[in-house]
Amino acid sequence: MSAGLQMHGKLHAELDKLGVMKVLTWEQVAALKLRYPAAPQDAGFLVRVFVALGVVSVIAGAALRMQDQLLVLWNYLKEFIDWRLAAEFSLLLASVAFVLEGRKLKSSRPRPLLGDICELAGAGTLQWLTVVLAKHYSTGSQNWPALLGLDAGLLLLLAYALGNRLILWYALADFFFYFGAETGYVSGWGAYYLGMTYPVRFLGIGLLTLGAAWAHGMLVRGRLANFSRVYAHYGLLLVNLSLWFLALFGYFENAQVRWEGTTGERLAFSILWAIVSAAALLAGAKSGLRLLRGYGLTFLIINVYTFYFQFIVANTGEAAFIHLLVTGGSLLWLGLHLETLKSAAMPGDKEGAGEN
Repeated sequence: MSAGLQMHGKLHAELDKLGVMKVLTWEQVAALKLRYPAAPQDAGFLVRVFVALGVVSVIAGAALRMQDQLLVLWNYLKEFIDWRLAAEFSLLLASVAFVLEGRKLKSSRPRPLLGDICELAGAGTLQWLTVVLAKHYSTGSQNWPALLGLDAGLLLLLAYALGNRLILWYALADFFFYFGAETGYVSGWGAYYLGMTYPVRFLGIGLLTLGAAWAHGMLVRGRLANFSRVYAHYGLLLVNLSLWFLALFGYFENAQVRWEGTTGERLAFSILWAIVSAAALLAGAKSGLRLLRGYGLTFLIINVYTFYFQFIVANTGEAAFIHLLVTGGSLLWLGLHLETLKSAAMPGDKEGAGEN
């Protein structure tokens, strides 16, 4: 081993000590280790790939040679094995194994991200297990959205038990699809996400989620405090998407989605949406939270273009050429302006590049 690699190895050991002493987080330790590799760059990866391909080829060749015998064995096993139970048991074992391996990677080894990914894989196999169980013991209701809701609850509990933000994202995504799909199920699949006052309901859920983000950030300590950022992203996204739908269609219930005769409602919700975006920008500027500034600026821009197309373009279709010029030119200017602001905000990077 070269002197440089030996020095990197010592640095890795020191970084591990800092991680154990909690001077650095394990994410920071892992990121620093990537910058100072302690193993020589050799052909080990290629060797493993070639060996794996060789094993697969040998097994495939043997299976082709013995296909008649394997078919007889398969027909024999089908009479004695309940494959649904076997699949359920296998998925349960896989889920437990992934979670245990993830815990091991996060506790006994400084690999928190890999551990989170393993636990996420365990969450995925757990959801597959619920799908197989639902098919096995189906009552014929075809209410698959309810299964998504059940999975969302199970994954939420698992996320808190493991302190895993990736699983929390997974649970919230399941809840989003459940809430919209359940609308379709109840309405006879005639409304989907647009039914049963969808935007207002999601607006309420978004506000509750932002409340959860505040509570985790201000009142919760330890690993679960990191959930605050996940809830903040989710809540801001739901609030803005809900207001976008309301600004496009006005208030509506069930399948009574309409556009004509809703000018006043659409204008009111557009103004409300602009106020919410401006408030997010102001709060982000005062608190220094880039997350709030990002959502506020992004959806304020979307609101401006939505307003322009709804209330100006829709009523002056004869000026299509002018509208294209205004839209294209403003988008071009906006992109260049934001890139200029981004470059001006990173002077350190330019100085570092010059030194190198």
